[in-house]
Amino acid sequence: MVADHLELGEAALILLPTAHASRLRVLFLLVAVALFRAFAAPAAARAQTPTTPPAPAPAVAADSLSPDSLAARLARAEAAIAALRQQLATESQSTVHTRSRLQLDLTGRIITNFFMTQGRANVVDVPGTALAPSPAPEDDAFGVTVRQSRLGAVLTVDGVLGGSFIGAVDMDFFGGVQNGPGDRRLFPEPRMRTTSARLRWTRTEVMVGMEVPLVSELNPVSLAASGIPLFSGSGNLWNWLGQLRVSQDVATTTLGSTAVSWALQGAVMTPYAAVQASTEPDAVDAGERSDRPAFEGRLRARWGDSASSRGSDESIGDGGGEIGVGVHHGWVSNGLGKLVTSYATTVDARVSFTSWLELRGEAYTGRLLRGLGGGGIGQAYGRPETGQTIGPPVHDQAGWAQLNARVHPTLLTGAGCGLDVVDDDDRPTRRRNNSCAAHLLWRPSEPVLVGLEYRRIVTEFDPGVSGNVRHLNLSIGFEF
Repeated sequence: MVADHLELGEAALILLPTAHASRLRVLFLLVAVALFRAFAAPAAARAQTPTTPPAPAPAVAADSLSPDSLAARLARAEAAIAALRQQLATESQSTVHTRSRLQLDLTGRIITNFFMTQGRANVVDVPGTALAPSPAPEDDAFGVTVRQSRLGAVLTVDGVLGGSFIGAVDMDFFGGVQNGPGDRRLFPEPRMRTTSARLRWTRTEVMVGMEVPLVSELNPVSLAASGIPLFSGSGNLWNWLGQLRVSQDVATTTLGSTAVSWALQGAVMTPYAAVQASTEPDAVDAGERSDRPAFEGRLRARWGDSASSRGSDESIGDGGGEIGVGVHHGWVSNGLGKLVTSYATTVDARVSFTSWLELRGEAYTGRLLRGLGGGGIGQAYGRPETGQTIGPPVHDQAGWAQLNARVHPTLLTGAGCGLDVVDDDDRPTRRRNNSCAAHLLWRPSEPVLVGLEYRRIVTEFDPGVSGNVRHLNLSIGFEF
């Protein structure tokens, strides 16, 4: 009977996962030794005590409980353990490690986008604004791309300078020219999106890298608009800019059972304006020609679990939220020996009302904000007056909001709108841009995800003259 149990134990080891099997093999070895002692010791004692000759014992099979068979089983167990050690060594050699031997978490979302765009758009597969109507009748387009796929990595280390270090990098394949003819959608080019190195202590955080503006960290949820975030040109300032940022917690307020953490944040940023002066000889950005950085500040109130507050759909229903008020100030060279100020006042919010409903959005008012990502409907200056080489700097007021609901553990839906209105006194080419979108995001089973989004964009150029774009996007892919 014991032999049968031992044979069954060996069979079970074959069916178990490797990690459990290795532990059970060691346990099996100890049990075998114990059984050997339990049966061998009494047998030796009985041999030394005179008794009546026992009846002849029945014959035993060759591979039974004799010392020789137990030794054979022990040898097989030792061989199995040796094979397991060799297997673990092989796996360890084939595992990818960082140079510093630290664990690296890889992330990715591989997406195929099927799009249908009706009307003339600034970017046909990820439209943000409509172009002026054209007399040509051919203004619709259909295509399939994979260039909004993303790859990333996150490195987290505790005990660095008394705090925690978080390094992150995010890239996609949206590089190259975005409009005009070419093969950019057939052969997508890699593009760095964001990269950051953060040192985080209990109440202080320091970040350096390329990130979204401090005063506009949120993005709407969208699988169809990742290469250029949704509502760009209609309230969403999203551009990825080099910066050094410091955040300092200053107080905690208790409201009922909720603790609200208050923090002051500041950033020194690259002075990117996304425009060049007409007299510029070397293709240098007009913001960089100012010869000084841009500055941003923000007061933040955060509560609950807000780790994903920057726009991930995973934050919906986490019970947390964040509200911020910010200011931006920079300078732009006009090419005539003068500096023009760029400034903005902003507000942003993300609030989870219930375990399944969330509202997020941003709003701002300011001037010369094209470099922050679509500000002024992508305009820095208006049309110059007769005899002038440069028009007035564009002032605008803009904002967006999106309501998202997790109607099922596998299904997320939402809708939102964005609006940017430019001051008519600045002689803009595009006076008003309105964008609305509704989306579905379905995760039927990991790692598969499916998204469907409908978007309508209306861009007004002059009274009575406007462009109209309708965009339908089906996204199919997987994430890890």
